[in-house]
Amino acid sequence: MSNGQSHSPRAGVELSVVIPCFREGARVGATLADVEAFLECFARSAEVIVVDDGSDDNTAEVVRASAGAAASAPVSLVRHQENRGKGAAVRTGLAAARGRWRLMMDADNSTRILEVEGLLAVARSTGAGLIAGSRRAADARVTARATRRATGAIFRAALWALGLDLLSDTQCGFKLYREDVARAVCDLGREDRFAFDLEHLLIAKSMPGGVAEVGVVWEHREGGTVRPMRDGLAMLRSAVRLRARGVAGAARARGAAVGAGYAG
Repeated sequence: MSNGQSHSPRAGVELSVVIPCFREGARVGATLADVEAFLECFARSAEVIVVDDGSDDNTAEVVRASAGAAASAPVSLVRHQENRGKGAAVRTGLAAARGRWRLMMDADNSTRILEVEGLLAVARSTGAGLIAGSRRAADARVTARATRRATGAIFRAALWALGLDLLSDTQCGFKLYREDVARAVCDLGREDRFAFDLEHLLIAKSMPGGVAEVGVVWEHREGGTVRPMRDGLAMLRSAVRLRARGVAGAARARGAAVGAGYAG
């Protein structure tokens, strides 16, 4: 399955679960087990797509073993030969997906898949094309280190200064994309690393239904590769670059929406 390839939604597939991974061999197996357990009770058909973003550990082997044991939904593995960044991995997964709705979730299971029910409910009630999980909404429940909360507050203040405070929490790794929004993100997205969430929100805001935000349960997990201070600075540099071309990106997304049509 090649990166960047898009497909029409497969008949009967309601939900695609996209999980980007980099050096997640120690954690992704438990996450996939939790996803499969949820999908056994999910009333609609689903698929799981794991994107290994050039890992040099046993991530791929763990995913293959989980795919062999999967019973409730098929698990597919897509691999980048080298590390390209989470944004690139998410686009690869969204392009490979075939569901009417496509969920991006983190391999560490910081927000469990059961939270998708709340996002789907908001999608139905609002018509939004991208529903973002939020750690800042009034009904969110978050377990996080004080240092992570502090760096998050600094980042949000910087986004506000740049005019990119699109939601109360732009960076939560739990987002639900309608199929046409996912296609526009794959066609128009350019951010491979730190600012891809902002880029996706800018694209989605210009499409039918716009964006919505839902509080989720989120718990810090040990063992990740993100370094808040260093990576936070890189995010801000990327955000400045994104702001310079954000209007053009939104205009292109509008054109993509008109061409694709709005399926609802």
